[in-house]
Amino acid sequence: MFVLGIDVGKSDLYARLLRVPVDGSFVPVDRVRIFPNTLLGHQQLFRWLQRQSLHSSDTTVVMEATGVYWERIATHLHTAGFTVCVVNAAQIKFFAKSTLRRGKTDKMDAELIARYGATMKPAPWSPPTEETETLRDLLHERDAVVELITLEKGRHHALDHRRQADQLVVALCEARLALLEEQLSQVNQAIKGTLAVQDEFHTQVELLCTVPGIGPLTAAIMLSETKHLSTMDSSQQWAAYAGLSPVPRQSGAMVGKCRISKIGNSRLRRAMYLSAVTTSRLQNPLGDFYRRLVAAGKPKKVALIALARKLLRVSFAVLKTGRHFLQGEGRQGEAAVVTAASP
Repeated sequence: MFVLGIDVGKSDLYARLLRVPVDGSFVPVDRVRIFPNTLLGHQQLFRWLQRQSLHSSDTTVVMEATGVYWERIATHLHTAGFTVCVVNAAQIKFFAKSTLRRGKTDKMDAELIARYGATMKPAPWSPPTEETETLRDLLHERDAVVELITLEKGRHHALDHRRQADQLVVALCEARLALLEEQLSQVNQAIKGTLAVQDEFHTQVELLCTVPGIGPLTAAIMLSETKHLSTMDSSQQWAAYAGLSPVPRQSGAMVGKCRISKIGNSRLRRAMYLSAVTTSRLQNPLGDFYRRLVAAGKPKKVALIALARKLLRVSFAVLKTGRHFLQGEGRQGEAAVVTAASP
């Protein structure tokens, strides 16, 4: 078995190849190699691997998720038949601390990533489908446009309340705001078109929209950020991926406040929290769940986070079972779907 650790940078790839015998020791193969992070550099990396007389089926490639610079090389290696593992940079950082590593260079990082892969055996990664990636890009663009609209509205509000605002400045602000509103409309139409064209998207969005507080936009965020359940086996994994899993703090007689991890996808976490705010105002079993927590003395924000986690787990069950929320009569149908969300 071979493990290839790649430290990915904007311009270069630092590659360290290790042979891992049955006894679990690490045997370096060749030296740390440096390749340009370009299409030509990727071809050079493949030729170097071929010269080492190894098979893609026996080789695991490990790299960090650093910005967007890892995506092309990870996809090329996956297409070539290698097992690719893309790990959170924090995992490598704490693994380095566990080894008491002193110093930090790109070559040392490549060595460390390879040793992490051989020791921890991370889960394999697979690229998202083209449709999922398109939907995710559109949703990210929408977030950027909405943020700019909020900024321009704030500037326009400030100009309206100045003692004397220059008319050119006001006109430019209004022109930018009109342009951004037009772009938002275009992005919204593109998102709707993507959801309508793809049968799988259309069916899953319809299922998710039966859950109270989940609309088409939130459903699209869930599908694009979680890759359609393709890497998740339980609703607890979804909650952990969103950073909504509780983190208890207890040692001896000390019992600290329990918080959520926030280690996960912030876009998904934010979408579920906003859905929980909407659901908490509704007269249904999920809204009653929130009100029971508040009545029991839980702070409102804690109750909202608990509701957001419940909404996420229910959404997982709805997609997994292919059944509408509240299918059947009254609370019995809701209970059946919620039970399916439990591992």
